[in-house]
Amino acid sequence: MVDKIHIKDVLDSMMGDQESINVLADYLGYTVGKNPVNPDSDLRIYFTDKTEDKSTGVMAVLAMPDLNENSNTIQIRKLYEQVIDIKNNQLGSDFSVSVVGFIGKKRLVFFPMIGGYRDTRLDINHKTVNIDLYKRNLNYLKNDTIVVEESPFGFGAEIKIDDKAFRRELSSGFLTTVSLYRKKLSEWITASDLKKYLENLVSDKAKVYIEQNNISALVQDDSYKKVLSTVVDTISLRQLMRRFLEGYYGPDSFNVDGIALGVGSGTLDEAIEKAVNIAKNVSEEKDIKKLNRQKTSIEQLDIFKASFTPEELEATSQVQVKEGKKGYLADLSKKASKQFELAYGGDLFAGSIGDAATKIDNELANQNDVDWVKPYVDTKEGNFSFRFEDMPPEAIEKQYEDSMSQNVQITLDKETNKPVVFFGDDEVEQKNKGAYYTDQHFVDYMVNQTVAVEFQKRYDAIKASLKDGDIKEIDKSIKHLLNLKIADFSCGGGSFLRGAFLKIAEQFNMLNSLDFPQEIRDKYDFLTNKEDSQYLWEDYVMKHMIYGVDIDYKAVIISSLTLTLSSLEHKPKNTKLPQLIGRTLIHANSLINAVPYYKRENVFSKYQKEIAKLRKLKFTDFNAFIKLRDELTEKVLPEAGDVSKYASFIEINCIEFCLPEIFFNEDGTLKPHGGLDIVIGNPPWEIWKPNSDEFFSEYDASYRSLPNKRAKKQLEKKIITKMPNVAEKWQDEQDRIKAGSKYYRSTDNFHYQTWKVNGRKTSSDLNLYKVSLERFAQLAKDNASFSILVPDNFATDNGSTGIRHLVIDHYKLNEFLSFENKKGIFEAVHRSYKFAVLTFGNKKTEKEASFKAFFYRHDLSDLNNDEVKLDYPLSFLFEMEPERYAMVEARNTVIFNLFRKIRATFSPLRDTKLIKFSRDFDGTNDADLFISVSQATNKDIPLYEGKYINQFRIMPDKIAYKIKRDSVEKRVGDLYKEYRIGLRKVARSTDKRSLIATLLPPNVTSTYSLQVQRNVEQTPLKNQLLYLGFINSYTVDFALRQLISINISQISLQQLPIPKIEEIKDAANIIQISKELLKENDGYYQDLDDLVHGDAYQGYSHDELVAELNARVMLDFNLTRQEVVTLMHTFESAAHKKEVQEETQRILDCYDRLSEDR
Repeated sequence: MVDKIHIKDVLDSMMGDQESINVLADYLGYTVGKNPVNPDSDLRIYFTDKTEDKSTGVMAVLAMPDLNENSNTIQIRKLYEQVIDIKNNQLGSDFSVSVVGFIGKKRLVFFPMIGGYRDTRLDINHKTVNIDLYKRNLNYLKNDTIVVEESPFGFGAEIKIDDKAFRRELSSGFLTTVSLYRKKLSEWITASDLKKYLENLVSDKAKVYIEQNNISALVQDDSYKKVLSTVVDTISLRQLMRRFLEGYYGPDSFNVDGIALGVGSGTLDEAIEKAVNIAKNVSEEKDIKKLNRQKTSIEQLDIFKASFTPEELEATSQVQVKEGKKGYLADLSKKASKQFELAYGGDLFAGSIGDAATKIDNELANQNDVDWVKPYVDTKEGNFSFRFEDMPPEAIEKQYEDSMSQNVQITLDKETNKPVVFFGDDEVEQKNKGAYYTDQHFVDYMVNQTVAVEFQKRYDAIKASLKDGDIKEIDKSIKHLLNLKIADFSCGGGSFLRGAFLKIAEQFNMLNSLDFPQEIRDKYDFLTNKEDSQYLWEDYVMKHMIYGVDIDYKAVIISSLTLTLSSLEHKPKNTKLPQLIGRTLIHANSLINAVPYYKRENVFSKYQKEIAKLRKLKFTDFNAFIKLRDELTEKVLPEAGDVSKYASFIEINCIEFCLPEIFFNEDGTLKPHGGLDIVIGNPPWEIWKPNSDEFFSEYDASYRSLPNKRAKKQLEKKIITKMPNVAEKWQDEQDRIKAGSKYYRSTDNFHYQTWKVNGRKTSSDLNLYKVSLERFAQLAKDNASFSILVPDNFATDNGSTGIRHLVIDHYKLNEFLSFENKKGIFEAVHRSYKFAVLTFGNKKTEKEASFKAFFYRHDLSDLNNDEVKLDYPLSFLFEMEPERYAMVEARNTVIFNLFRKIRATFSPLRDTKLIKFSRDFDGTNDADLFISVSQATNKDIPLYEGKYINQFRIMPDKIAYKIKRDSVEKRVGDLYKEYRIGLRKVARSTDKRSLIATLLPPNVTSTYSLQVQRNVEQTPLKNQLLYLGFINSYTVDFALRQLISINISQISLQQLPIPKIEEIKDAANIIQISKELLKENDGYYQDLDDLVHGDAYQGYSHDELVAELNARVMLDFNLTRQEVVTLMHTFESAAHKKEVQEETQRILDCYDRLSEDR
């Protein structure tokens, strides 16, 4: 019966009373109970029949008769304060729910109990009840869609509700339509005189192209394309922001004295519709997408005649201006712009970008009112399945990511060599700017690990001062709280800034509840308990505590809007939006600074007076501040070296001059411990080197898929022949990267990008995440806290050694929580990628301390699951890798502890040096020495590769090449004449076996893919057989698999615990087993019986030998029977499960027999 009831009927029956609670419970499929913590309260609990455990409910619901159809967005947002109260005060720690619901009169509002905030909600009302998105979301709250999981640790039931229940985002259809008009606007500006408004924003070269109307040159100019994209998006974002504000504050929100749109208190959309007739609405999304990807030729437009192609006209709304309304829309455009600027202002109207956007928007409406109005008509709310007033701030971040990964492209067509515009993938721009949308789970968790912790410390200090009652100390502790500085130096769309702002903003009630003396309350306006106190608190937090930096101006704008939208709840309607850009949101390259870090004191001391003036001007005369900031930056820019030549292109600035209040004292001297208290974010993870695939694919998409360098070079020549200036651009790109590399590798700027291991400097490509970590540390206080998203290779790679030393030697490492991307946590990143939340800060780690870690996780809910986190002792890290500090990436605590036991049983090869491996020949550099077997003589030496061996096996019939004997002797001397252990270098931790070794017969050599023993003279044959047995054992293989992912490096080999012969009581048995396994190679190793006497295992089958070998090795490592089972289970891949299980049983049988004998 439940399914036959329509939600609209249920909504109509809601009266905000207890009966309504029962009706909704029936519809959703739950039973209703009282609050077990306080049965006398009005709060009711919805329980599921999927578990008998009543210590967990699905939903806490409250009847609210004051909640109704007319409740506005501000009132809906304020409900979240009751969610916090229910969580903290009305439900105890022993009882939990997943959702809080408020039942009003024909209004239902739901919030998640954990992991949400005031904009994470589902609002069902008469406007949304018929929208598919809202109906689908409500279905996720039904009993038949929730998931109940019993804790494996006996902690009761856990009820999981899909995050999609609270999904509210701008629909893909809306974003696709917006993209069409971003494309058209880019075309219109470039093809017409509108581009003259960009002249003062572009490079000198681009200015000439604009004056000459040289469109072909203009579409290849990077400075023009960057400015054009920013201005176009500013115009687009104004439309979006206006609709957010109209939805939030109501249709009269933009009313300004003397400026009326012509429809009283109506919206801009209503004012437009008053003046036009709309013959048909926009086409389906797939049709618009097709149009977006079409290349449209950019030709000179004459007052926008024929500015739409026939296909575009067919797919978009048919709009006609009503009779008598000529000039109305042009006037409306001016009024709407002026209204917005006067009523709210904000960063969308700031600076030269804002001026250009206004002029272009107004001029377009004046010259061609239909083209101006169509973007509004086709993107209005009624065309799509959402309401602007319900959209959370992160929706605007999502649009930013979308605009980065799929961007408007203007370029020369490779076929016609004419300028074209189209909408396509722009992975290059997204990668270069690190514009990857960060999941809210990461934001919430990382903010809680840093901002929440530091705020609580400072709050506790205030409480302590209040207890003592000293006014000066109270005032001092409040100032300490207010001086909290949080930054994201690669802020993108502002997700971390928003999270930090909301976390501090929601502490207002807790802070205000303290018993402050009246003298203190009078001093701080947000403590006065006046009507606007909370707004004043949030306004202070936004303008003085939250800082963001990004290389992309679009990102900075989005961050500003994101923060602005997050702050509207308590903002009085008649107050302007904040202007944050240039104040707390900085458009700059945070990694390449005008003044090298280790030259700061010397450089800044020369400008002490000017800096003192700069610091004062920032808060007294902002325009004068900007002027002086730019003048000082120009003076110090040469300090950056060669890269300063590219300052305008890669946005080199001086962060200290942008934020003088953070880095300088009032007298202009550099603060010795200045910087940020908290740094949080998701920096770029890109390798800094020229990438021809990315560069030339812009001109020919087939370039990336060409099979080899020769083919790519040929295509490069063709591209350059057709477009000669591409050669100059490619050279400039390489020179810019080279200059940047020089900057990053200079010790004036960075000290931890490389490190010495075994007396040699580590070498690797420059990766911007490593540069970011060191740069962030430079910009922070000595005792700052950090939570940064990094690639997983931070934990293991040789090239990351220096950065690990920076973190572990100077800070307290708190957590390293690593995920695989198999489920597409980052959709734009390859599914094989691994990344982690790295949290560290405060004082240097004590030797006996540990940190929390996990590896290979897939579900972001594990961030808050302490049960899956292992305690990683730093003492073990130092013991394992005293120079590199590399981590062991165990999948769980059991595996980690088993590895630790195995690793500690015997000393590693690094210390004992029992075996030394290296290569004989390189497969690439020595390829000219290789002789095909068909052309070689019997005197030439067979060349083994890794693929020609298996455990205890050789495959001489598969050998493809030989090398002349004198070449071999020149390279390795007489070593090739001896038995040598050979080990396959190429291996994966997911193969059936990773460690694959054999004893190479005399008179052979090998390539790089087969590491071979060098210290043969010091190793008797029986020792070699013992070592070979251990290397090929499951136990040692298990240890290796915790250290590698693809290839076996010398570093990982050095970690292997291989015992000395005198340490093993049954060494003679293992030696004999290894001998018999080698003798299974027909025609080889028959002399071993003469060299190593013994026949104890003659006649044993192969499976019996393998089982005996592994059982003995496991006993030598003192493994328990359960540990044997655990170890073998890790080898049960899908392709080899049955085979490994059968081998496990044989090993266990042998283990049991041998255990009795011991």
